Amino acid sequence: MSSGTKAANERKAIRAAAAAWVVRLDAAPGDPSLRDDADRWIDADPRHAVAFAEAQLAWEAAPHTRLRDEEGQDEEATAPEEALVPAAPMISRRAVGLGLLAASAVGAVGLGRLLLPGEERRATTRGEQSLTRLADGSSIRLNTATTLAISLSGARRKVRMIEGEALFDVARDPRRPFIVDLGDAEVRVIGTSFNIRKRADRTELTVTRGLVAVSDVEGQSIRVGAGETTLIRPGVLAVADPGEALIRQRTAWQDGVIELNDETIEEAVAEFNRYRDQPIVVADPRIGSLVISGRFGIHESREFVEALKSSFAIAAVTTANGSIALTGAEGPAPRIAPAPGRAAE
Repeated sequence: MSSGTKAANERKAIRAAAAAWVVRLDAAPGDPSLRDDADRWIDADPRHAVAFAEAQLAWEAAPHTRLRDEEGQDEEATAPEEALVPAAPMISRRAVGLGLLAASAVGAVGLGRLLLPGEERRATTRGEQSLTRLADGSSIRLNTATTLAISLSGARRKVRMIEGEALFDVARDPRRPFIVDLGDAEVRVIGTSFNIRKRADRTELTVTRGLVAVSDVEGQSIRVGAGETTLIRPGVLAVADPGEALIRQRTAWQDGVIELNDETIEEAVAEFNRYRDQPIVVADPRIGSLVISGRFGIHESREFVEALKSSFAIAAVTTANGSIALTGAEGPAPRIAPAPGRAAE
């Protein structure tokens, strides 16, 4: 066996072992002895640490690839209250651990992006927004870099949210609840309007009209009404009344607007980067915690940068590929100050 072949086989074995550890840890998150064993394996070789990190990213990138036994479920709800009862507990993504193990042999495959039988894909590219109208009278407005899988039948209406952000305006049908599958949680409604933003580490649900029921893979369930929000992440499911300002901020994208209310520059840059092909980069850690308020169009990132330059001691350099690097201007480091009002407007 050549040295190249031997090295390739070793890498393959390490990737498979890393994927196995990720699956085992996800299946038993509270097992300290298993965590200790995994740490020892990771520490044994730098290549183990790299492979483990890659396997974790692949696992988090495909949280929607799950198995569900839906045989025998009765979707024929006869009253709104019955229709809002959370669906049967979902089998978590650990049920597809073998799928991840197989994927690890050929690289980090985004299994969650695969369409299931009967699904139709809807997607937007970075910076794009679109409106999808469904046959039942519902509509879904997709924000930038969003991917959904939609399936409608006589018994149910279901959307599998793979990534991104969308506003759902659901036509009322008590006999066919509308379900949004988030992978680690499920949103179930009859007829209402709500916004969902799926981030890397959490999902934000904002209800603008009506009432929705949310259940997660751990068996928790809550109801969220108009003007309320909930943060969905492992072990966390709670309703909050954030006030009109935050509701308006979370839904401003529908009007083509980014609204900043005392966000740090790091947070504001992340918002603009959702719509840019080439990112804005905070290249100077001294400026990342400065806060700013203002209202910009989603494609007005250059206006945003100019506002930063005029409000703070910040310099901006546009690189050859179109990205923008933000640094502190020459002189003393900028002071982390309170919000400058609406200086960016």
